[in-house]
Amino acid sequence: MKKRLLGLLVSVAALSLLVGCGSKGESEKAGGKGKETTISYALWDKEQQVVYKEIAKKFEEENPDIKIKFEITPWAQYWTKLETAITGNNAPDVFWMNTPYAQDYIDSGILAPLDDVKFDEDKFADQYLTAYSKDGSLYGIPKDFDSHALYYNKKLFDEAGVEYPNEDWTWDRWKEAAEKLTNKDKKVYGMSTPVTWQGGYYELIYSNGGSPFSEDGTKSGFDKPETIEALEFYHSFSEEGFAPPVDEQAETNIYEMLLAEKVAMGVAGSYGVPTVFADEYGLENIDIAPIPKGKTRAVTSNPLAHVMSSKTKHPEAAKKWIEYLSSKEAMEMAGESGLVLPVYDGSEGGWVKAYPNQNLQVFVDAKEYAVPLPNYKNSMSAISLEQDIFNDAWSGKLTIEEACKQVAEKANAQLSK
Repeated sequence: MKKRLLGLLVSVAALSLLVGCGSKGESEKAGGKGKETTISYALWDKEQQVVYKEIAKKFEEENPDIKIKFEITPWAQYWTKLETAITGNNAPDVFWMNTPYAQDYIDSGILAPLDDVKFDEDKFADQYLTAYSKDGSLYGIPKDFDSHALYYNKKLFDEAGVEYPNEDWTWDRWKEAAEKLTNKDKKVYGMSTPVTWQGGYYELIYSNGGSPFSEDGTKSGFDKPETIEALEFYHSFSEEGFAPPVDEQAETNIYEMLLAEKVAMGVAGSYGVPTVFADEYGLENIDIAPIPKGKTRAVTSNPLAHVMSSKTKHPEAAKKWIEYLSSKEAMEMAGESGLVLPVYDGSEGGWVKAYPNQNLQVFVDAKEYAVPLPNYKNSMSAISLEQDIFNDAWSGKLTIEEACKQVAEKANAQLSK
């Protein structure tokens, strides 16, 4: 198990894609009365840490015998540190998990089942609960979700005389707008098309009726016509000169390019909202629309979840903390921060109202047609193969069809392990 987990986490490090050191014991309360249980809680977002410390404060007021110890590690180091803690039998009691790695952690016996944790299950989208389930047991309770949409720069649209995108846009209309918005003299491009899976070409694959993996996750879907067609359309913005050169997009993210008036449109996630709209220029000039519909309407979504270590010495206290984190009260507190899009149905209002002049409801509505990120056995190892191959396609060394078939062949080898 440890060898397989190590392999998984090496792949995670390669992708630059959750931390912590250990479960603490019980300590005597002042005056020698009773015992106080400390639960270690690991996460990777320092901004969200502020929100969850407020939530922990309320929890501790209601549960004075339990204290929450925060352990924060940046995203890039989170998995490596988590692996070290797990292999040293010193894993955090409760920690963040995301969809792509859930099944590997469940299969490895690292996560404890949470079937007896009480929460309003009917307020959580079925597809998000399924992402953290196996053999009838639930191993993670979703805390928030992301979804994807089309960010666009209204100022650039106005200058080019192009109508703002809306839910009626087709792929053809999308391409026409990108051409009109491209101004080579001003070095402005109509669309951003980085070689990125989540928030990139995966959105189009699902919208075109394709899938990166077979339904059971044992085969790649990159050799299927619907998937190849979606990649060809996504790449065509670059091929026809309506998107920045691939090296520029690798160096600068979509949010920076939108704010700097380098691109007029780009697919990106709800997780970028605090970045874009914390900026005065962004508040005035950037807005959101649904991703233009292909054969169907679909976006990827990655619900993060709270999970519990199977090795925790304090399972009851840890479950009580997860139960509170999954409550409507805690979810609303998280949403009101404007940093977290809570998964609890009906608690998203605070997040939407944090930026009332932007159409953030698009991200919430996307939950109806969202597809959770792939989380099959070894799927992350397969995904890690895509970047270099598609870079060769973007640079002209391979056709998109050749690249897709190479991805499928190499991914199938990983998925068969």
